[in-house]
Parts: sequence; C-alpha cells; structure tokens
Amino acid sequence: MMILTALQKQIGFNDSERALADYILNNREKVLDYSIQSLSQNTFTSTSTIVRFCRKIGLKGYKDFKIKWSAELQKEYNAITNVNPDFPFTEDDSYKEIQKKILELFTESLQKTHSINSNESMEEAVDLLLKARRIGIFAYGDTYLPALNFQNKMMKIDMPVQLSVLPGENRHLAANFGKEDCAIILSYSGESKNNYFITNILKKNHACIIVVSANPDSHIASLADLILPVAKSESKSVKLSTFSSQIAIDYILNTLYGCIFVANYEKNQAKRIESETLLLNDRFDS
Repeated sequence: MMILTALQKQIGFNDSERALADYILNNREKVLDYSIQSLSQNTFTSTSTIVRFCRKIGLKGYKDFKIKWSAELQKEYNAITNVNPDFPFTEDDSYKEIQKKILELFTESLQKTHSINSNESMEEAVDLLLKARRIGIFAYGDTYLPALNFQNKMMKIDMPVQLSVLPGENRHLAANFGKEDCAIILSYSGESKNNYFITNILKKNHACIIVVSANPDSHIASLADLILPVAKSESKSVKLSTFSSQIAIDYILNTLYGCIFVANYEKNQAKRIESETLLLNDRFDS
C-alpha cells in the first residue's frame, strides 16, 4: 500500500497515530526536513511511537519513511495534469504543487503557441517590422506588460518601438501612423472595444497591422495584414490571473525580437556590447 493511501485511510490507527498521520498530510514537504526528534516534538509523540507507526504502514523505520515519502510525493507532483488555466491552483495545494502546476501551465501554453505559428508567418512579421518607418505596439490591460518588455528589448538594439503611456494617448498615436508604419496589436480575445477602435484607425490610415491573438476569427483579427496566433486556453469569464495568455504573448514578442536580432546579428551584437560597456564604465567612474 502506498504511504499516502495508508495515511488517508488510517485503518487500525490509534489516536496518536491518527494525529501523526494528519500532521504529515498537512505538512507533506516540511516533514522531509525533520529529524525523528523534530517530528516527535511537533506532534507531541515519542520517537518510539513514530518508529512503530512507520512499521505499521509497512516501512522499516523513520529513515525508510522519509526516502519513500519523498519519492511518492515527487511521483504525485509529476502526475499533476489537466491544470485549469483560469484557476490553476486551490487553497489545498502545497507550494510544491503550485510550482508544478504553474510550470505545466506555462509549458503547455508555450508548446501550443509554438505549434500553431509557422516559420513563414514569423519571417513575414520580421520583414514587415524591418521595413517599417516606425513601429508601434498597442496593448490594453494585462497585455501591456509584454508590450513594455518588447519595447525595452527593441530599444537596446536601437529599434525604438512607440508605446503609449497615458490613458487615451494610444488613439492619438494610432492616428499618426501611416502606410509606411507597422503596428502590433495585442489582444488575446480579439474583441477588445478599445483595441478594435484603434485597429480601425490604423486600417483607415493604411498602416501595416500585425495582430497577436488567440482568436483569428475575431473582429480585430479581421483587420490584420498578418495574424500571429497564441494558444487559446483561458475563458472570457472570471479568472485567477492571465497566466497562459501573458506567457504566450510574451513568447511571440520574444521570438520576434530574437528573429529581428539575428537578421542583423553582427550590428545588433555590437550595439549591445557597446551599450553594456558604456554602462559598466559609468558604474566604475561613479
């Protein structure tokens, strides 16, 4: 019988053993760091009671318990699947389980997003951005953080990306874009009223539009010159946080940056080295 099953069923346990089992279940990872004396103190039981308890569930002793309990926990964590992207963890999850669930959520989102993007679409996006007189990125709400991250990276290779800061300013920015400019629209749902209004302005001005969205059939996507899809996993209703969508959009933007960097690798590498050298010298001078 597995240790977890024995601890949960508590068949034939006396009061002290039930209390010990409950404590272990509520402190699954923590007990792995305990000596038998520490566990004894925390559960108000004797070390001999702990040894008898371990033997009752089919183990040689406390050391054997720690080894097999650690392996069992690891197996359980590795078996966590089908994480709900809207509510990936609950109040009953341990820190280790939360780590595993977030990792799985990120991995699944990244793999799905990678699989639905072709080399051709990425090449086209890079070509459009490199040819553009100006580049702008338009984001609203949670997508603003990946946009800011992209702007920061592009600035460091001397490719400024315009991103509005003040509320409502993005509409004025869109109005100033024309046919020689390229705009990236970030909209997970593809149905944001604010972004749809901006995309319409850009379309009327004949600006090139790249839409990053999980909904290629959306109103915003219908106005795009190019769509870079992201994995669709989160619902439109209430969610704990935008874990999947943010990591997927960040992945697309980081990939764009990487491809743009490689398109002029020597120049961009020299620019980064020069910038870092200047900053390093400035730190030493000051």
